[in-house]
Amino acid sequence: MSGLTRQLGAFVASLRYEAIPADLFSQVRNGFTDYAAVTLLGRHDEVTHALRAVAAPSQSTGEARICFSAARTRGPDAALISGAASHAQDYDDVGLVGVQPTHPSAAIAPAIFAEAETLGRDGRAMLAAYVAAFEVWGDLAARESDPPHVKGWHPTGTFGAIAAAAACAHLRGLDEERAAHALGIAASMAAGFIANFGSMTKPFHAGRAAQSGVLAARLAQAGMTASRDALESPVGFLAAISPKGAVDRTSAPRCGERWFLASHGLGFKLFPMCYGAHRALDGLFTLLSHHPVEADEVEAIDVHATRLQFANLVHDNPQNGLDAKFSMEFAMAAPIIAGRVTEAEFTSAFVQRADVRALMNRVSRVFLPPPETGAAPRDKITLRLRDGRVFEQMLRAPMGHADRPPTTQALWTKFADCVADALAPADARRMFDQLQNLDRLASPDDLPVAAV
Repeated sequence: MSGLTRQLGAFVASLRYEAIPADLFSQVRNGFTDYAAVTLLGRHDEVTHALRAVAAPSQSTGEARICFSAARTRGPDAALISGAASHAQDYDDVGLVGVQPTHPSAAIAPAIFAEAETLGRDGRAMLAAYVAAFEVWGDLAARESDPPHVKGWHPTGTFGAIAAAAACAHLRGLDEERAAHALGIAASMAAGFIANFGSMTKPFHAGRAAQSGVLAARLAQAGMTASRDALESPVGFLAAISPKGAVDRTSAPRCGERWFLASHGLGFKLFPMCYGAHRALDGLFTLLSHHPVEADEVEAIDVHATRLQFANLVHDNPQNGLDAKFSMEFAMAAPIIAGRVTEAEFTSAFVQRADVRALMNRVSRVFLPPPETGAAPRDKITLRLRDGRVFEQMLRAPMGHADRPPTTQALWTKFADCVADALAPADARRMFDQLQNLDRLASPDDLPVAAV
């Protein structure tokens, strides 16, 4: 079998749970756990209500649950709504950082839950499907030398659709030919633009990717075809989405030989905002732990980073809580004024406070050139005080990053906070433990039912 699309289809069809390195599964279990937490947190978001009104007006029966509640609908629509809910607060996990920063679980996990419920698959099948999806995503992302963000593409909505199709093709047991068709079909449904960041359409990208994956696998199983080279053709997915055309369309995939979950795995947000701000947030909290200051003492805060680090932080003058989730200026002001960065700070009332706005105006972005290969990172925060003192803090991977994985306790603390109004405490703990031991779960229907 020749051609990238066909080879990736063969990988998806042939991957077996037993062949996956066991040490990868802890990340995937954490991914499903965090996905459930943020989905329940976002189940009442405006975008979730809008999608439920349009996509699932009848909720008494159906193939799959919506946002872990008793309400059910068709699998593709359950994936759409749950995926959007999971990304609604921009508190979901990230992955492939260093290759293509994106939100894997928001696109992959809702598709897996919808199909696993529909097909009666167990936790092991769900884990293997996630790995299949992540590795296909990683292989495609690593072929591009220029970040798709700079051309306006949102990878969660674009690459995520193909990854979700890989997961669903695996769950459905499609052979290599039909799995390849599923990837090709999903490639034609891939969409999402950076211009919609900060609006309700951004989480819709994630839900749409999950829905596209479910539909693509079902259509392929029903006999629908796609081009044999839909991914690698000169007029196919990779070429079309490439910012400068400098993309590898010919090399054979190495899925199953190298594992992107091992080298560029999942990171988990401990702050409910765009991940582009997390390194700076972690650095500022570290600095403040040694040099606590009050807002009126601050003359200026300079954040030194590359343009890529700032790429998704599109609001330098946020007006509301949603804007603030994509603002480096807000990320630097909130810890000094509130002493924390939690959901409670992402309100229009807090963003519009005079002291918050005044401090945001004293934050500057200092753009660094891209680092040379092997060069030490130079990203840093410079905090200048009115009395002349200057403090600097170099930035590193934030807690929760794949290189600094969260503890079980940290993950549980976030989970419990996210699901507090959706599940009774005992049910919250039971769901957390079930997801942390997903390989023992007989069916996703065994998970507790959340309040609507």
